[in-house]
Amino acid sequence: MNVVDLLVTIVVVTILVTIVLAVVTYVAYKLRLAREPSSLEPADSALRYFVQYEPVEERTRSASGTSVEPLAADAPSA
Repeated sequence: MNVVDLLVTIVVVTILVTIVLAVVTYVAYKLRLAREPSSLEPADSALRYFVQYEPVEERTRSASGTSVEPLAADAPSA
């Protein structure tokens, strides 16, 4: 077996393994979509990993100690 045959074999096996993994992943995805959520889970499960950010209304101070002014676009319109 020469080097070219070895490289062709490696490329073909890699392509076949990639296709098999793609099919397995697609089947796992479809099975996950088909699974219904449990009735024991809370209704607000969307916030399980994320916390809503609430900005502080005070002006923040930069490292130099000067206050940071809001941009003109952020200022309330009169």
